Amino acid sequence: MTMKLNTSFWKKLDQLEDKAERELETYVKRVADSAINATLESVSIRGKRGAVDTGAYISSFSITYGRGRPRGQSSRRKQRNNPNIVGLAEAAKANLYSDISRLDLLNTTRLTLRNNSPHAVYVEYKHGYFIFEKLERQFNG
Repeated sequence: MTMKLNTSFWKKLDQLEDKAERELETYVKRVADSAINATLESVSIRGKRGAVDTGAYISSFSITYGRGRPRGQSSRRKQRNNPNIVGLAEAAKANLYSDISRLDLLNTTRLTLRNNSPHAVYVEYKHGYFIFEKLERQFNG
């Protein structure tokens, strides 16, 4: 049996792929936005709002697939109580969006949001911001 697929079929298939890719990109950007917002808004176990001190933690988020190289900055020799929190957050968000733009979302089965700052464990658990736990609850129920 021979079937002929007209050009409108292929156009519709392309449109579906474009829509799927846009939806995936929107979802991954929501995850990125939530990571930045959680870092800015989370309250530590000591009652301090926002996990931004030097900017190293918020600047160390990355979205990778496979063995992609994660971004990570140390807080060593950085200004504490950095007054430019908004600028740091915008730069971190731009980094994550740049990561997302490089991904082939339709052909990727696993993405990883990471924070590779050397002190991420302290921010998460010792200071008690639990940012990744909050993101897990938000996106994985």
